Amino acid sequence: MYRKISLVDAEKVYIKTFGGFDLYYRGKEIDFSNAKAKELLAVLVDQGGREISLHEMAQILSDGEDDETATQAVHVAWFRLKKTLVSYGLGDIVRKGRGFYALNRRRIRCDCWEMLEENEDRYFMGEYMPEYSWAEVTLSYLLQKFEEIKTRKIREAQNE
Repeated sequence: MYRKISLVDAEKVYIKTFGGFDLYYRGKEIDFSNAKAKELLAVLVDQGGREISLHEMAQILSDGEDDETATQAVHVAWFRLKKTLVSYGLGDIVRKGRGFYALNRRRIRCDCWEMLEENEDRYFMGEYMPEYSWAEVTLSYLLQKFEEIKTRKIREAQNE
């Protein structure tokens, strides 16, 4: 079964988290020249788009630096992320407020979010953003959800 793509969906950014983290717009992969900027975006996706404080972001992205250095690194990563997204006309998919970062979910489709919201397992193959160690917590949750979906589908097939 294929899902019809509406004109509204065609203007959405597609984020792939299964098998590796990548961002696509109008069928083309967005190139990130800075790994930390891409990772900052990955953290926002991993958190489902909820607002994340500067302090929490610094803790996640920190490579063991002190708080001040980690905070400064987040500011630099944000600046580079925003610059990259604006260059593709996508500056509005992320937002920053006083001390927090977030996503504009209305502009984004994401394989992980679709699996969780639609109880659909067609894209998940057991890998979730393997390039980021902090994503292992979400991976264990996804593996559990995947088993639940699979079990439900088996039961439904047996009842038909």
